[in-house]
Amino acid sequence: MKNSLAFPHLLDASLLADLSDDQKITFLDACALRRFASPTEILSQGEPCPGLYLVAQGQVEVSYVDAQGNLSVVHISTPGDVLGDVEALSENLCAANCTAQANTSVLFCATPLIYTHLQSPVFVRNLAGIYYDRLMRDNVAKSVSQFYSVDQRLCIYLSQLTSEHRPQIRASQSSLAAIIGCSRQTVNRKLGELRDEAVIQIGKGMITVLDRKALDERIENAVLDV
Repeated sequence: MKNSLAFPHLLDASLLADLSDDQKITFLDACALRRFASPTEILSQGEPCPGLYLVAQGQVEVSYVDAQGNLSVVHISTPGDVLGDVEALSENLCAANCTAQANTSVLFCATPLIYTHLQSPVFVRNLAGIYYDRLMRDNVAKSVSQFYSVDQRLCIYLSQLTSEHRPQIRASQSSLAAIIGCSRQTVNRKLGELRDEAVIQIGKGMITVLDRKALDERIENAVLDV
């Protein structure tokens, strides 16, 4: 089955915004589909990047290892997110590790194919928009890590990675703790509080936001208290 038919939601991906339907379909169907039944590293920090990946389903964990060997989970990419584009176009080595989680599918677009689409000003604009969103995300993350409590950081993170149309996030307590910067026990306690208040539901490796309004109100009240 063609990628555009198997993953129709990708027609709405920010990378393809405002392109014609034919251009969207052409891009998706030209990509190589890669499926992963178990966690698999698709990009390795410090290694060459052969092209970009568009997350089709599941999640990809982005992590960074510093010179002392400390590993930090910096982001969890979800369907529609793009990975490896900056390194592929700049011919720099990968700035982070990208690990596809179990039951994840991605579309791979080799660097030469990316250049064919760069002939479209709209495609170039969309890539720039993705870079801008990353800058804003990094700015927010820096502010949150510096000025907000663990409870506030957790709520903001859950809000950022879910939506009304995609209320679930596949994440372990350990990965959440790594991103938020606290112990697994603390995350477990905070998640339990949100569950008891019926804000979220916790399953095996899965968190579902049940009451987005309540989650957003917790964030707004936390911001007002800062």
